[in-house]
Amino acid sequence: MEVLRFAQEIDRNGQLFYQEMAERAESVGVRNIFQMLAQREARLLARLATRAVEADAVDAPTLDQRVNVFDQLRRQEDHLAVGNDVAAYRLALDAEREVVFQYETAAAAEESPALRKVLAEIAEDEREILAEIEQLYDFTNAPNNFLAWGEFSNLGEFRNFGQNLD
Repeated sequence: MEVLRFAQEIDRNGQLFYQEMAERAESVGVRNIFQMLAQREARLLARLATRAVEADAVDAPTLDQRVNVFDQLRRQEDHLAVGNDVAAYRLALDAEREVVFQYETAAAAEESPALRKVLAEIAEDEREILAEIEQLYDFTNAPNNFLAWGEFSNLGEFRNFGQNLD
């Protein structure tokens, strides 16, 4: 399969998936997250269009076995439950991690240095998006991972702490 055609197909399906999830979202915050993700996929498509000149018809046999993650998610989107910001970011993280993994494994398995370079560049673009989503997820999920919760969640055990019970 041609590298850029595969990458464009993944990004186009990602953009469609995020737009459809935004339309289905009941929460304004979740809708905004998915709209932002759709815009990022559109930016990746624009970057790929600039690369189309240099590597348009490069064929990568390693991509033939790859599955389009967003295409799979679009088929099961009716069953996806995204009720809050954390769940929206987690869904996007899982999808983007799979995309990055596919490009990295395809690049590692590729014999042609030129093709390996193109795949590595596309993987790097996807990794940048993944890093942004991870930062947003960490920020959004921070209240759920508050360090003191582990320290103070079971204060009942220590009701006699500091008292002499002899």
